[in-house]
Amino acid sequence: MKQSVNRIPVVILVAFGSLFFSVTAKAQQEEVLLTFRHPAIGNVYIGSLYDYKTNGVFLPVIELFSLLEINYKTDIKNFTVSGNFITPNNPYIINFSQVQLGKTIYPLKSDDFRPGETDFYLSPKVFEDVFGLKFIVEIGPLLLSLETTKSLPVQERKSRELARSRMEGRDLKQEDFPLAYDRKHSILSGTMLDYAITGDYAAAAQNLGYTFTGGMEMLGGDIQGTVNGSNSSTGINSLNASGLRWRYAIRDNNFLSGVMLGQTSTTGLQPIAMKGFAVTNDPIEPRQMYETFVLDGHTEPNSEVEIYINEQLTDFKHADELGYYHFDVPLTYGTTRMSLHIYTPSGQLIVTDKQMQVPFTFLPRGVVSYNIQAGQVESYLSDSIQGRWVANGNVAIGLTRWLTATAGTQFLGDTWNSKNMMYYGNLSARILKQYLLSLDAAPGNYYRLTGSVMYANNLSLNLIYTKFDGASLFNSRGATDDLTANIYMPFKIFGTNTGLRFSGEHIVLPTGSQTNFSSDFSARLGKVDVRFNYRDNFQSSNAVTSFGEGVLTTALTYTIARTPGIPVYVRGMYVRAQNSYDIRHNQLQESDLELSHSLLKTGRLNFTLGYNHLTGTINTQVGFTLDLDKVRSTTTVTTSGKNFTARQSLNGGIGWDMQNSELNFSNRQQTGRSAASVLLFVDNNNSGHYDAGDQLLPYRGVKLDRATTMEVGKDSILRFSQLQSYYKYNLSVNRNAIPDPTLVPLKDKFSFIADPNQYKRIEIPFYRGGTVEGAVLIQRNGVTTGQGGLRLNLKAVDKKFETVVRTMSDGGFYIMDLAPGKYTIEVDPVQLDILNVKQPEKLRFEIKALSEGDFQEGLNINLVPIDKAKP
Repeated sequence: MKQSVNRIPVVILVAFGSLFFSVTAKAQQEEVLLTFRHPAIGNVYIGSLYDYKTNGVFLPVIELFSLLEINYKTDIKNFTVSGNFITPNNPYIINFSQVQLGKTIYPLKSDDFRPGETDFYLSPKVFEDVFGLKFIVEIGPLLLSLETTKSLPVQERKSRELARSRMEGRDLKQEDFPLAYDRKHSILSGTMLDYAITGDYAAAAQNLGYTFTGGMEMLGGDIQGTVNGSNSSTGINSLNASGLRWRYAIRDNNFLSGVMLGQTSTTGLQPIAMKGFAVTNDPIEPRQMYETFVLDGHTEPNSEVEIYINEQLTDFKHADELGYYHFDVPLTYGTTRMSLHIYTPSGQLIVTDKQMQVPFTFLPRGVVSYNIQAGQVESYLSDSIQGRWVANGNVAIGLTRWLTATAGTQFLGDTWNSKNMMYYGNLSARILKQYLLSLDAAPGNYYRLTGSVMYANNLSLNLIYTKFDGASLFNSRGATDDLTANIYMPFKIFGTNTGLRFSGEHIVLPTGSQTNFSSDFSARLGKVDVRFNYRDNFQSSNAVTSFGEGVLTTALTYTIARTPGIPVYVRGMYVRAQNSYDIRHNQLQESDLELSHSLLKTGRLNFTLGYNHLTGTINTQVGFTLDLDKVRSTTTVTTSGKNFTARQSLNGGIGWDMQNSELNFSNRQQTGRSAASVLLFVDNNNSGHYDAGDQLLPYRGVKLDRATTMEVGKDSILRFSQLQSYYKYNLSVNRNAIPDPTLVPLKDKFSFIADPNQYKRIEIPFYRGGTVEGAVLIQRNGVTTGQGGLRLNLKAVDKKFETVVRTMSDGGFYIMDLAPGKYTIEVDPVQLDILNVKQPEKLRFEIKALSEGDFQEGLNINLVPIDKAKP
């Protein structure tokens, strides 16, 4: 109690001194707005105090620490700011007499600090001496910059956000934007056409071949088919149609996702080309996420823990006071590599690597998938099986998080003189997160056990054992057993990563056995890639063993650097040399030299020279590929001894943008895909749609969340091609690509469903940014005055947007370039506590979509003192 009593006069004295200092200093100092520039923050305004007497500038502690995301809390009663500086084990306390960082105390002089109404101010020298933050003030141009060797929290957060955005770009965790353009069904719409025209020349004959594949939307689904033919100088001509099928797709339906009619193939044990129907509930967009995996553990308390997924930083956390950390990791199909980097308070770095595999055949727990196909066989090889009826059906279910089961049956209809009906099943399991086991059973055909594992250091092992159940369609040689093994062992030689791979197959036959095996060694020596491969086989029959040819293949690969000192015509050239050597007969088989170099920016020239040591024949091949925007051309000339052949091919695709009456040519295939026409325009008549008189913006002003091809046409319309039909795409507007900064879109983030075999029209109207003008007023002793130096938190209601705005010395604020929408403004709660006032309610307003820009004025915020009499 004595301590409390003795402290009261000290607090009163400090408060009185602060008040006296504040009153006398007002005549000597003025608030000056400085432009603070920092890579992790951008350009923001900082309210500083300029002292006329000393010509010194004082910087706000709370505002700067808030921007740099340095931990802090304020104690108004004791006039202190405290927290942890960058790391949890580095506490600090700031008051008017001293600054304490850790156990070190720095006394403050009268020229080191200034009190303010909404913040505490320190001289730049204190920031530098105590915290290592060197703030540089240029009072002439009113600029503030920061130099420091410390890694600031705001920089760490920015790097993590960048890593997360890159991960989202790979669909690890896709954000769902509001759906603005849903799937649009049409009776008849769109047209896509792919073509491949090839001419062959040889001394014996000349041939012209062509393939055309077309597609469009019909009856709400997509239809496509292929016509191919050839004309030969020998008089042998052909014309065939294939792949004609119609598909109706349904998104987000667990019971039925697709119906197909026409030419297709069965799944199951034996794929068979047929014409018939197929039904499935497999999702239109293949599953990317399997589950969320919890990765947690214990380490030293207050350690910093980073998690990398596939070598990309994904998240960052501090272990709690007990050393516990926890991450929710998105586990995707395929291989997921996880690496934990733990930075302990003592400075130790602990790295733990994990790896998990999820086969694409796995289903999440409780998910059921089925496929049904039936129809008549289509075979151009045998008339005897043409038209036979076949069918297949299977169902799969995710029993647990680590076990998936499949069962099915396939009807062959005596197509291959086999049994009419085949039954099959599968159990796939994931043991201890990384060991994969699979059991296949097809009674009357075979039983198969598969096991595989891949460790974090890339060591991998794969084993497949098959027990055949008599002669069948899958066992034409009458084998009884088959064992396949593959192992890869990585290691280092003189600090260089390399690896050795062994693979082999052992087949047990009724009269003996056959074994095939190969080994592969690869390494990088300096700038040269070296590869050695050895393959061999031997057979055992009636106690007699015979060996095949043992072939050793060596290959050296080198890419010439693109440095200025190297001649331009070889700069960046790819060089590969290869030899094949028959060890058993002690002779070379073949030697090859390959050169490849880019030409004309869009072309590539390839030259191959080979010599066959067995026949004494020299082989050459010269190829030139030219990738133009509208077509791809490939020219190949080949010689083998005295024989000469040449081939010229043209490939590409044509898409018809019906709504904009435009044909678009591409060097890539378009049939079966989708496209989008994006109209960026200034909505001059405020209709919300593109009309005559509206101004098109010919810029690449939007981005998609998946890989695609983007081009601005001569008609000023931005077009995306190579989209996947029926997929959902997230679109975001990139305002930095629009030269006029005053233009803002009505919607800056939304999604759309790609329609099949056509261009989907998307309109994005732009308007002049809205302007807001108002003031923050405060009541004191019955008098209302403007309050300067306040930070206003501006947030959008209907989208993800927020920023901070400062009030001027008279309490006024001015905001420009606001996109249409609803917003709220709140005063910084920390500053409200310092002023001992409250904001009764949020300021709410709306910016309307107008071509000339909306203007909202008179938006005042009235702050009222907190009633101290209330408990």
